[in-house]
Amino acid sequence: MSAYASFVASLSILVLGCGLVLRAGRLEAAGRLVEARRIVRQGGFLAALGSIAAAAGAARIAPAALLLAAGGAALLAGLTGKPRPTGWAAFALLVAGTVVALMGLR
Repeated sequence: MSAYASFVASLSILVLGCGLVLRAGRLEAAGRLVEARRIVRQGGFLAALGSIAAAAGAARIAPAALLLAAGGAALLAGLTGKPRPTGWAAFALLVAGTVVALMGLR
């Protein structure tokens, strides 16, 4: 149980970062571009840091690679300031990495 709790705790920063990127995508769709770019930059850098922590907490290579890819995609969305297409890809990689990691902890 402690491996599970440790992994979920390290995953929370990545989840928060990806959530900010998705929120910025909704703001961009609503036409609030300046606020969306500011939030996507914050979310991208937060997700990049969280992906490193989550990959370190993952027990195997495959989930670590998926989580690093999710953080990298969110970071690229933050650097470009375009959250909408990349935010959902980062979230899909995050979900895939989480499922693979939790199946490996069983």
